[in-house]
Amino acid sequence: MDVGTIISLVFGVLTIVFGGFWLKGKNKLVQIKNLIKEGADVVLVAVEAVGDDKLTTEEIAAIKKEAQEAVAAFKALIGR
Repeated sequence: MDVGTIISLVFGVLTIVFGGFWLKGKNKLVQIKNLIKEGADVVLVAVEAVGDDKLTTEEIAAIKKEAQEAVAAFKALIGR
């Protein structure tokens, strides 16, 4: 084996290792983005619901649905 082949093999192995770390890190970033989005949805629905100083059953159901989605996004982030 010549030096060029050895260097190519080393870079190949490093690419595979760091590629795996990048995919894992990218997946976590996507999960964090989803959690932030779901949290913002809860806040937006709640603010809209209390804007007229009364809560209807539909508004309460919408808040509950958005909160459940935020909890699901959090559980996905922590791996549960």
